Amino acid sequence: MSQDGRRPDDEEFGKPSGKEHPGAIFLPHAGYVNDPQLATHNLQRAAEAAGARFEFNAEIVEIRRDKARVQGVTLKDGRALEAPVVVNAAGPHSAVVNRMAGVGSEMKVSTRPLRKEVHYLPFPISGRDQPYGRLASDDDVGVYSREEAGGLMLVGSIDPKCDSLEWVADPDDFNREVTEARWKAQVYRMGLRVPELEIPNRTKGVVDLYDATEDWIPIYDRSSLEGFYLAVGTSGNQFKTAPMVGHLMAELLVACESGHDHDEDPVAVRAPYTGLLLNVGFYSRNRAIHQDSSFSVLG
Repeated sequence: MSQDGRRPDDEEFGKPSGKEHPGAIFLPHAGYVNDPQLATHNLQRAAEAAGARFEFNAEIVEIRRDKARVQGVTLKDGRALEAPVVVNAAGPHSAVVNRMAGVGSEMKVSTRPLRKEVHYLPFPISGRDQPYGRLASDDDVGVYSREEAGGLMLVGSIDPKCDSLEWVADPDDFNREVTEARWKAQVYRMGLRVPELEIPNRTKGVVDLYDATEDWIPIYDRSSLEGFYLAVGTSGNQFKTAPMVGHLMAELLVACESGHDHDEDPVAVRAPYTGLLLNVGFYSRNRAIHQDSSFSVLG
């Protein structure tokens, strides 16, 4: 049945629409990070081994600049950190940091913090004896799901038209509680696909922010402020790409700091393992909205 992501309060919820879908894609060797805290810690240790230093719980209150060139940052405790290059990788706070630097208003693509909920359910009995690690995205009912530790299933929306996007004005002030409306919209749609799904009476889930652009494709670019670079708009789908993005940004920084005009002649980066040549201009802050995007968390 084709639901086009209808919500439970729709009179047509659960009824076939008569539409057909062109097919499906099965990726037997894909995957996802099921322990992001451990993965982030591993990235931290790898960065430290390469000479990086982390300043935890240090709030930036100013991007210092001298005319058209970044000079460094000022922390809330008054310390001034000198830096010839600053990279904005602030996630949901990326727009805030851009405003500090005085950039963003001239960009054709922007970022905003987006409130998202994901919900936990008992994993269906029929699949508990199968290999762990499956992830499914279902355009038909408008949800994605993946297995979690402890016999759980995580369910989230892939943003069908019936699910309104909840943009947040202040990334430090938003509702962190699971809402009944979004719980029902996502969990009940999952129940249409998996009839034996156990749906608890009490909600359980996680609420937090994504950093999304208008077309859900990240911005990996320089900015109008010399020495200030952007790795933003990564929404909920770019975590596993972090090592490759680090390589891409390093190549971009070296090229631009050496005088290359990336805006006129986009930098190309060779992927170290596949050998593919990546046009970094695809992720430009000045690009047209990519109309072939899914316009969802899937990117």
